[in-house]
Amino acid sequence: MSEQPNREVRLAVVLYGGVSLAIYMNGISQELLRMVRGSSGLASDTLDSVEKIYCELSLTMPDNQGQRTRFLIDIISGTSAGGINGVALAKALVNGCRNLDVLRKAWTEDANIGFLLNDRNPRHLMGRRAESLLDGGHMYDVLLDTIRAMQKEKNATALTPVMDLFVTATDLEGRVVPILLTGTTLDERVHKTVFHFAYDEAAPEETDFTPDDDAMLAFAARCTSSFPVAFPPMRFDDLPTREKGGRDRYARFFPRNLEFEDRQYADGGYLDNRPFSHAIDLLSVRPTSLPGERKLLFVDPFPEAPADPQKDYVPRSFDFIQNAKLGATTLPRREVIRDDLHAINRMNARLDRLGALHKRWNADKEELKKRNLDRDRPPKKDDVDDCDLADLVSRGYGRTYPLYHHLRVYEATDTLTELSAHLAGFPAQSDEIAYMRQILRAWREAHFSPYHEKGKETETAFLSRYDLDFRLRRLVDLRAAVDEKMSGDLADQLPEVRHMIEEELAALRHLGAPATTMVENLLTAKEIGQLTTAVGEHFRRTMAKTSFEARYEAARVVYKTRPVRPLVDKAMSALGAIMQKRFKSGSERIRAKLIKPELIGLLTRYNEFHWHDAMTFPFLEGTGAAEHSEIQVFRISPADSGLNDSPSKLAGVAFGAFGGFLSRDWREHDILWGRLDGAERIVTALLPDDTHKDLRISFVNRLQEAILLDEYEGECGSDRRLALLKAKLADRNVGDEALEDLAAGALGVTNPLPLGLQRFKDHYKKTKPIGPSVREMTHWASRSAGILARMIDDLPSTGALAMFSDRVSGRLRMGGSFTGRIVRFATPGSLQRIQAEHLLFLAMLAGIIIVALAALMMIIGFGTPSSSIPARVGFIILAVAAAIWAGLYTVGRMLSGQLAFSLFVRRFLYLAGAVMILIGIWTSWNTLCDLWASWR
Repeated sequence: MSEQPNREVRLAVVLYGGVSLAIYMNGISQELLRMVRGSSGLASDTLDSVEKIYCELSLTMPDNQGQRTRFLIDIISGTSAGGINGVALAKALVNGCRNLDVLRKAWTEDANIGFLLNDRNPRHLMGRRAESLLDGGHMYDVLLDTIRAMQKEKNATALTPVMDLFVTATDLEGRVVPILLTGTTLDERVHKTVFHFAYDEAAPEETDFTPDDDAMLAFAARCTSSFPVAFPPMRFDDLPTREKGGRDRYARFFPRNLEFEDRQYADGGYLDNRPFSHAIDLLSVRPTSLPGERKLLFVDPFPEAPADPQKDYVPRSFDFIQNAKLGATTLPRREVIRDDLHAINRMNARLDRLGALHKRWNADKEELKKRNLDRDRPPKKDDVDDCDLADLVSRGYGRTYPLYHHLRVYEATDTLTELSAHLAGFPAQSDEIAYMRQILRAWREAHFSPYHEKGKETETAFLSRYDLDFRLRRLVDLRAAVDEKMSGDLADQLPEVRHMIEEELAALRHLGAPATTMVENLLTAKEIGQLTTAVGEHFRRTMAKTSFEARYEAARVVYKTRPVRPLVDKAMSALGAIMQKRFKSGSERIRAKLIKPELIGLLTRYNEFHWHDAMTFPFLEGTGAAEHSEIQVFRISPADSGLNDSPSKLAGVAFGAFGGFLSRDWREHDILWGRLDGAERIVTALLPDDTHKDLRISFVNRLQEAILLDEYEGECGSDRRLALLKAKLADRNVGDEALEDLAAGALGVTNPLPLGLQRFKDHYKKTKPIGPSVREMTHWASRSAGILARMIDDLPSTGALAMFSDRVSGRLRMGGSFTGRIVRFATPGSLQRIQAEHLLFLAMLAGIIIVALAALMMIIGFGTPSSSIPARVGFIILAVAAAIWAGLYTVGRMLSGQLAFSLFVRRFLYLAGAVMILIGIWTSWNTLCDLWASWR
């Protein structure tokens, strides 16, 4: 396909946590990759059947004038199970991979509970504490092998021009970060952690997706998915020596000056299970490279059931146990996304108002022209460095210009501060950045002044040299003007102009967030160390001041000291030269391109942008908003499916969301639903308007038809069909369709009817494959109990047990270990259970025989008062053996999933009643024995 795209839809993807529902999300990730590939202009013979439909959709999108609309994913944010899929999807997009089959293979073949249990390699575990039920080291190896296999499939062309991947984790120890209070600072422990991986085709040498970064990608994926008890926290030192490659190799992924090697990182879902903020922070400043739209998709595998508006509200009462549970576990994990979505809505409202303001401004200019009231505005000279504010006002810039000027100066200082903090490695929004801004303000005011002042340059010169944001806004405005004319007479020339604008935008953005090695062009390593030490010594004392002006005065004193002033002056002078050179070359290139007579209108808009900016910048100042299009938000979840909107359709929700690890058939089933639901919601996001409803339904049906044929008619299709058919036949209401398929198999028919969309809807959409057998479940439960016993045995007295005395902690450890062994002992199918049942049945039989013989002796007249003693012994043996057997039976049924807890409670009550009856029989027997003895 050679059609050049003239529009694009850019998507940011947020992936929630979901334990084994990561497998469902893998199906969605597969469709997201197919969507991108299908619209990327690849040759038709390199696309599969599903991708060809996405290709057709890209050519059929509204408003593309018969050309191609490109679908791109440039932001991914994932947590826990979503983090693993996010890493794989980002790697595939950057590498230009054909598919995610290697990850699918890892999920279906390696994500088996039997392979993951932490007892497969006893020799490897010798001398090491058991920290989890599942083997974290094996999981890391699987992740690393998967990522490396994807690297081998790398193509020459990436499927995205830029990628930002955010993977959350939880630093269990936390890092101390100072926070500013009035008159003092407070040290706060921050446990939230995010690993950020970036790619930009404009700077391919700085990508975080090279083969050397595979170990770090796997590390981030392993950290974010360290579900408590299931997997242990991950430490950087846990990486094989060959993967670590020295501390400096991956230090850029951790906060500056953090000793990260031995820190334990746990599941990202502890504190950030819905990682919207990382994506939202980029949405406002990440533009489209073609006219188009920006959307956000979030994948929620555990959607909350919608409230019934017809149902009357009934207040609930909570007892102290429920209250404690809600406070300790439930509510802290119930993260709401309302604030995140409100942030997007506020951004949309502001951009909408900006667009309306721009239209009104253009209309006002036309109306003033009609009335001969459009006074000529003075052209802005390129070189106004020698002009101060008074000069500009006198030249016709107006009395309101100083306000605009000051805002630009403050914004440029903020941008310089962020750039300097980035080079220094300080975290965003930290108090160190606020401190640095005061230092840079002191530097600026020492060298620049709004009005002519001896020994200083004008602030106009400062803006000319350092105002990066103005250049970005001007290019964004020029791009919007190009987009407005794209369908007119200049359609053949404008794509080249737009491409040039995008190149300049990329260069400026790279200048604003350069590689940390850029600092070497500003200062030597020795000078950097001197400056860092000298400035850092005064941080707390300066920031402890009670007012902004007091802090500034203290920072100004710091700036004037040696070696701070000479080193700051040197660094900022070198940085200004770099920035001004980039600004000048970019402006010259733009003007040279727009000098053609037919493009002179665009050149005029570019040259006079400062008038437009003077009106709109005060409106946008501080928002970071740069785009002119609405950001639309869509959810992908099992509850949004048009085929089956019941979340229980997923097998992975069973056993506390660990069900996907228990059966390959279940994993294949959930991947299928991920693909079906993903395709439907992707098309809905691309064609959301009701005016395109028929087109949307058509593409959804075609995609789901192709997915079903791909899943059930492909290489592994027969196995998947067989699993579905067995589940259907296990249902009491077996349909004719299932019987026909069974008959076809029995008769040796190799080509039964294709399992298309309509047949799937009619007969199989509510069918789940049969899960693991009771024998498998009990075997895994037995192994798990053994691992749990070892985990409790290995608990250090300095850990959670430190709150108790040595004697108490030892008994707790012994009790926990004993409980684990009891569970293993009760597991059906285990050798211990079989032996115990034989002994218990023999004991019950012996008890019955003893009681029967004692009763017989009394009946035939050989009984004496002492003959009741054997009967009592028999009753005791029978009761104890029966109670132990009932306990083992009940626990075994619960372990194998055959007995619900509520049913267990009922059975316990029945057992208690039976015990009371036995006590009554026992008492009656003793009474009869006494009466018999007295009668004799």
